Amino acid sequence: MPAAPPTDLHLIRAARRAFPGPAALLHDPAHREQSRRYLTDLARQDGREVPADLFDTASGSLGQSYAEMAEALIRALVTPDEPVDLLVLAFSRHDMLPGRATATYLSHVCPGTPLSFAVCDQGSAAAFSALRLARAYASSVGCRRVLLIVVEQTVVPYDTSAPAPARHQGVALLYRANGPVPTPGPVPPAAPAAAEEPVAAGVRGGPGTTGPAGSTGDVLDVTARVDVVRQHPDVAADEVAALAGSELAALSAGRTDGRVVLSADLATAWPAHPVEGVHVTPPGQPVTGLWWTLLDRLADPDRSRPVVAADYDPDLRYLCLVSWDDADPTGEGRPDR
Repeated sequence: MPAAPPTDLHLIRAARRAFPGPAALLHDPAHREQSRRYLTDLARQDGREVPADLFDTASGSLGQSYAEMAEALIRALVTPDEPVDLLVLAFSRHDMLPGRATATYLSHVCPGTPLSFAVCDQGSAAAFSALRLARAYASSVGCRRVLLIVVEQTVVPYDTSAPAPARHQGVALLYRANGPVPTPGPVPPAAPAAAEEPVAAGVRGGPGTTGPAGSTGDVLDVTARVDVVRQHPDVAADEVAALAGSELAALSAGRTDGRVVLSADLATAWPAHPVEGVHVTPPGQPVTGLWWTLLDRLADPDRSRPVVAADYDPDLRYLCLVSWDDADPTGEGRPDR
């Protein structure tokens, strides 16, 4: 059987939100007790103990639910007349309701009742793997719309060497597979912000706008085509600079006016990285921070300059990169490279 033709993914809209409070389900004593028992049993298998007061509502550290976070992003981003064919959830550390079939639940609440699955246990590489899988699946069976959701939350109920994210945060990216990129459809309006703030081009609602479930964030009208996604496993720290430098040069195709987004971990591992046209994400959000910052670069009104985003996971030693270009107006797409 001949191979299916490659499918381009065109980003047509995105949403990002911070979630300042705990999961709503954890306010319920029954759900809180179920979660405590589940996580205590899991931790005990590995010789770990869950702090007795972790599920005390007064502790202020109840943590978040990826189902609740992602549902809020879906409701902000996807309208009922935009059925989604494939939904991929990417995360690194588990949430505080790990007994829930989160991807299945999200299929239920997402327009189109899409096929859905999750990618985890890959550190910050999870989102890149999810993007590669989404494009491969769209090529094999055909999809009209693909939704990628990247989330992280701050609380893990046992000691771990990995630093916790600074806040609960999520980013959702809605793609159209092949075909001309449509004019962005209507988006449910965000509630007014408490105070007027300047916002970037293409952003609906500023950083202070209020969204579902007490979240805050933006919905952005951004259009760009996913060009190349590359992942390099088992990259030692002393190999990062040479490999990242050569990959950025290749993905920029010799252009010096491109826009580059580096994760904080990659910038730390590559202290002599270029600085012109390079934006380094703030530290503290190892999984979502790169994608949050990337949206600002993609929303830049100068559509002629390519964008490359790159990340390094110092624990799992993945070096990942994705390049973007202006959306192909012909809808014909180009072969994956």
